[in-house]
Amino acid sequence: MSSIKAPTRSEKIGTFNGIAYVRHHGQFVGQTEGGRFAVPYQITAPANPAEGNQTGVLEPPHFTSGPIARDVFLGPQFLFGKAYVHCSVGFSNVFKRILNPNPGFTLIIKGKPITVLPPILDQPQEVTDYNILRQCALALKQDPPPFVGRIKRICGIGFSDSGEIVHEVYKPFGHKVFDLTFAGTAPYLAPVKLSGQHPIIVFNTEADFDARVVANPAFPQYRFYTMAAGAHIPDAVLTRLVFTGGPGIPAPAIAGTSPMNWLPMLRALFAAGDQWIREGKQPPASATLKINAQGQIVRDARLNALGGIRHPALETGEARFIASIVRGNGWEAFGAYGDPKRLKASEFPQYFSSFKKATEALVAARFLLPAGGDRLIREAQLQPPNTYTLNYMEGLLLPDD
Repeated sequence: MSSIKAPTRSEKIGTFNGIAYVRHHGQFVGQTEGGRFAVPYQITAPANPAEGNQTGVLEPPHFTSGPIARDVFLGPQFLFGKAYVHCSVGFSNVFKRILNPNPGFTLIIKGKPITVLPPILDQPQEVTDYNILRQCALALKQDPPPFVGRIKRICGIGFSDSGEIVHEVYKPFGHKVFDLTFAGTAPYLAPVKLSGQHPIIVFNTEADFDARVVANPAFPQYRFYTMAAGAHIPDAVLTRLVFTGGPGIPAPAIAGTSPMNWLPMLRALFAAGDQWIREGKQPPASATLKINAQGQIVRDARLNALGGIRHPALETGEARFIASIVRGNGWEAFGAYGDPKRLKASEFPQYFSSFKKATEALVAARFLLPAGGDRLIREAQLQPPNTYTLNYMEGLLLPDD
């Protein structure tokens, strides 16, 4: 049987909404069909386990960025402010998929010691075992260690590379251990026909969009959402500062990337998914981009995509928002914008009224949490007659939290 061993190191990471949190580092050991394993874990939990909300968020580490849902996309304020327990565990020898290449013990996957590889996928020496993730979910739910406390529900989550992983895991057995699967910004996978209700939320952006992603009543456990004009990586100010693109590759200037920050929408959808498994409350209906008979995205006069989840700045038509643009060094993943509107002082009240109305509609549809809506409304009126996009361009928006 797999076991989450006692931590070899624990560190205080701060207090969130009155709850003190600790990050525990240690060893997860056991055996899968592939053989014995010994891999690192990081579990972030309330110092007093009784203060947790009894929901664990299990995240496969991204091959270049580690636990990006924990650190950026959902973020500590959201996760720990709502009393979740977060766990990430190594499952592959490709760079940060192992989580910690020097944990102080011999790394073993599929019965053999591994050598950690550079961040290149599909190498001949790659050793990967998705069953480690399944075993970890089961261990958290069935036999959690004392420093974790009781876990009633497990949410599997990932983005990009790790989003593809949790989506792949869902097919053979993820639905048997994950109470909710949240696969973000990952390649298309055909829905899986299952008996019963095993919820999965698939969140993508225009940059990741596949025309085959459509709502289908034959798959009631699925929800598909697409962020119109969204880039693969949201430039949420802090995100851009964290994601450096590698040694010697600086982040592009703020004017060069897109203000289509989809993190507030992502967090609202995760909260809706939590309500789905906790209370049985249905999340918003699927929302994907409009496509024509040829499978191409339908666009308006400014070439912005139609359909999907729509940022208020997109609804007001204040610029052309580009989901992906070639600029070298990988920064096309951040998107771009062009031709921003400039308003006269007399035009601003009508503009702001439209922006506010679009924001309130997102909150009402549960694509935004109330706090996220309040923030967008504040950011749209920072410097009249600037639009939200111009406030972004001039660097007036605060780092995302």
